[in-house]
Amino acid sequence: LGEVASLGVHAVAAAREGAGSRHGVGEAVVQGLWFSVFCAGFALMLQPLISVYFPLLGVELGSEAFASGSAYLQGMLFGVLPLTASGVLDAGFKGIAELKPVLAVNLVCVSLNFVLDPLLMWGMFGLPKLGVVGAAVATNICSGLACLLSWRLLQKHGVPLKFVWPDLKVLRLITRIGAPISLGGVLFTGTYIALGRLLQSLGGANLAALGLGHRVEALAYTTSEGFGAAAATIVGQWLGAGSAQEARKAAMHAARSAATVMLPISILFSAAAPAIVGLVTSDVETAAAATSYLRIVSFAFPLMGVEHVMDGSLTGAGDTTPSLVWGLLLNTLRLPLAIGLSRYLGVRGVWVAIAATTMMKAIVKYRSFVRSSLPMLAEADEHEELEEVLAAES
Repeated sequence: LGEVASLGVHAVAAAREGAGSRHGVGEAVVQGLWFSVFCAGFALMLQPLISVYFPLLGVELGSEAFASGSAYLQGMLFGVLPLTASGVLDAGFKGIAELKPVLAVNLVCVSLNFVLDPLLMWGMFGLPKLGVVGAAVATNICSGLACLLSWRLLQKHGVPLKFVWPDLKVLRLITRIGAPISLGGVLFTGTYIALGRLLQSLGGANLAALGLGHRVEALAYTTSEGFGAAAATIVGQWLGAGSAQEARKAAMHAARSAATVMLPISILFSAAAPAIVGLVTSDVETAAAATSYLRIVSFAFPLMGVEHVMDGSLTGAGDTTPSLVWGLLLNTLRLPLAIGLSRYLGVRGVWVAIAATTMMKAIVKYRSFVRSSLPMLAEADEHEELEEVLAAES
């Protein structure tokens, strides 16, 4: 839900930076913060659904896992405001292509979280023993600190952040850009809930292997996300400057770069899968399933990089509906494909389905960007005209 604001603000801020309007960047960020307030109110309304969520994952009501998970989520819901607001402020930095402050803030807050977690979970140095809730409280504290630091640093980089009331026009633009990607993420989560039940039916170790595989492949995924964020910024800035041709060239260059960087990572994860998995688990059955997961899914890493670049490019272009449509179709296809292949290949069939649909998404999203009308180009022209009118009036 918070991605609606951060993705929309990223695209709008990049376009306005390309047009040379730091005032416009600040306006986009402040409206994104209003969106965060709305997100926080909505999140608190979701509390009753916590008791429904865990049974969907196969977690029994009243179990220790249910009690711990529910307590953690209850605590996290109260941190939605600082969590989403920090994402919006980060998006402001991405829009102006200044990422060093984001890295610095993240380093400070992650380090603080590392310290606060044990203090609050185990009640050290006279602090209350909160258990797993302590992890949620620590995260909320660090998200709040990230907001304060990011706000100050963004102003130091020349982005004016002044209080204004919600602007429905800007909020609609942010929502139109961010909502398709965010909704796609929700549906993606739903697909993995269903895949989790399928993996559980094939053996308890397989579900653990999927979670372990996701943590290990985070390096590849995060690298791809970085290229996607860069593509959104560059495409948005070129469109803000009124150059559609340069925006398209930048997206193609980012896609080639992402695939090139991801290729050696793919080879490394495939060749060293047993050793990598062995670092994080000693369970033989889980290790075997996780190793097969990495060897199969790593084959798709170069195209995963391309997919993220195309998502970022479509975001920068203000044309995110294709990301939703193709993500919905192919992520939904992932489930029946996994069921069908698992009958012949066992759990490896599920891994093949994940890799195959990832590669298909990259291809169709690439074609979608090539055919995009680049709506942000028109929005940038409209904003430039408005800025000229305001300047003339003043």
